[in-house]
Amino acid sequence: MHCPAHLRSIARLDFGTGIDEEIAIILPPKVGKPYANLVAAVDTDGNERAGIRLPDLSVPLATYTGWNVRHPDIGGPGQTLSLLGSTLPFPATRAEREASGDPRPSIEERYASREDYLRRVQQAAEALVQQGYLLAEDLPTVTDQTSQRYDLLQSRVSV
Repeated sequence: MHCPAHLRSIARLDFGTGIDEEIAIILPPKVGKPYANLVAAVDTDGNERAGIRLPDLSVPLATYTGWNVRHPDIGGPGQTLSLLGSTLPFPATRAEREASGDPRPSIEERYASREDYLRRVQQAAEALVQQGYLLAEDLPTVTDQTSQRYDLLQSRVSV
């Protein structure tokens, strides 16, 4: 996993006292102090801990990020692409994980079977229904989507 080398920085801009009336008095604006960059804490898989943990996070098949680094071929290597996240799938098997050196447990090591994975997803989704964060009528959609994602990620075994 390649992490960004540079965080985006957004600075305060001073357009002068007329800005409340939508009149820019200072052009170009004076650049002030940047806003602080705050990032969420992540779990051992690199997924954010904060917020409501939908089944994609509580029964994960990948690391999901809110950022994506630029490919060196398009310039700005190490910088992030604006408003574009990433899905970094776990290795499908232990052999694939060991061959690639990925420290995250493989899908095979996490879940005994496809049925085990789907049972855990169902339990996580039902808990969210009980807590009022998911509608009961959405359970089949959640199960269908996670089932398709499992099949997709397991079918890409490269070792």
